[in-house]
Order: sequence, then C-alpha cells, then structure tokens
Amino acid sequence: MESRTYGVYGMLEWSALISNSPHGRVWRIPFRGGSSSGFGDAPATFTTGNPVIMKVIEDSRYYHDKKIVRLR
Repeated sequence: MESRTYGVYGMLEWSALISNSPHGRVWRIPFRGGSSSGFGDAPATFTTGNPVIMKVIEDSRYYHDKKIVRLR
C-alpha cells in the first residue's frame, strides 16, 4: 500500500480530532514539523500508509474545506 502525506498550512503543529461516525469514534491525527521563516512557510505534516486513517482524513470536513491538503 502506498503512503500518503497530508499537510496543514499555517500551523507548526496540530492534533486534529476527526470523527468518522455518528457513534462517537474520534481519531486524533498529529500533524508535526511545520515551520515559518523569512524564506517561507512549511506545513505541519502527517504521513500514513494505513488505508483506514486515509479514508477518515479524506472523508473529514477539514479535508473537504481544504484545511487539510494532500501533499504526496
């Protein structure tokens, strides 16, 4: 299975809480490693190869609202 990297621009780190069902299951997705300098900004990132987590992220409102973007 391929791994995918997701990013959040404007954040140095962020723990996204994403619910994937009306039954209350909440996933904590840790985005880390963002930076900001005079040369530009780098997004906080999260990489996974788990297809369940990929689906949870890509079905979330954060992904559809473009707060979380797929980088690779």
